[in-house]
Amino acid sequence: MKNFVLVVAVTVVGQTAMAQSDVEIKPLTGNLRLDLLTNVRLEFQDSIPPAVPSPQRKSPLRAAAYSAVIPGAGEFYAESYWRSMAFFGAEVALWIVYATYDSKGDRQTAQFEQYADQYWSVVKYAQWIEDNYDQLAEPGSPPCPPIIIRSTGEPWERVDWAALNACEEIIGRRASTGFSHRLPVRPDQQYYELIGKYQQYNPGWEDFIGVPPDHLTSITMRFREYRDMRGRANDFYNVARTAGFVLVANHLLSALDAAWSAAQFNNSLRIEVHLEPRARPFGFVEFVPTARATISF
Repeated sequence: MKNFVLVVAVTVVGQTAMAQSDVEIKPLTGNLRLDLLTNVRLEFQDSIPPAVPSPQRKSPLRAAAYSAVIPGAGEFYAESYWRSMAFFGAEVALWIVYATYDSKGDRQTAQFEQYADQYWSVVKYAQWIEDNYDQLAEPGSPPCPPIIIRSTGEPWERVDWAALNACEEIIGRRASTGFSHRLPVRPDQQYYELIGKYQQYNPGWEDFIGVPPDHLTSITMRFREYRDMRGRANDFYNVARTAGFVLVANHLLSALDAAWSAAQFNNSLRIEVHLEPRARPFGFVEFVPTARATISF
């Protein structure tokens, strides 16, 4: 009698559950085990929470590669957003500084080159060499070939540069008043640098008056102004060059920091294990050990 009551009770409960879960009820066979396996198919899907995907581990190597190309990109990949903003912001600021001062240097260079073309003349310099050659060169030196070969045109078009350099070479053999450099052909960058850097080229400035060795001691106003203009251009370029070096350093530091951020992200993953109910065929419920990862900030 007890067994019968138990069967009825289970059957009623099973039928009630089945009715609530809209499951098809098959005829009972009288076999308790078979009837339970056949008819009791409770639906647990609605009560089982969906699985939460675990955060993916971050690759330090990939993070470093991202930041090596674009500083801050690796930190963003590693979900270190404040560091990402800092490195990327530094990159933008450094590029602005570099572009600004490089542009200032270019403008200042154009300005002092224009100044040189207006107030320094290679013809005046060559004429002074020809006029004072005997005092500049060692006694017994070969004669200086003619340097000025044209009477019209721009100053740099009126001289024979090979002859000019040959005379400078001969004069350079004299220890006391000898020349230390050979003037490159305009518009070589060294042309504009040498005429405002070495006193050898003082005679080419429009306000120079004198004979050897005055060229080694007389610093004209034009020479000083030109020297200062070149100095400002170099200062601008130095700032741009420094910004360029810091840009490279920013890429390297960001790459290292991105790799460290990715490693920190991986270390912050905390594994939680719990039992999660899963519906199985024939109405069975299996409790499955489930690992979920969370991030600790």
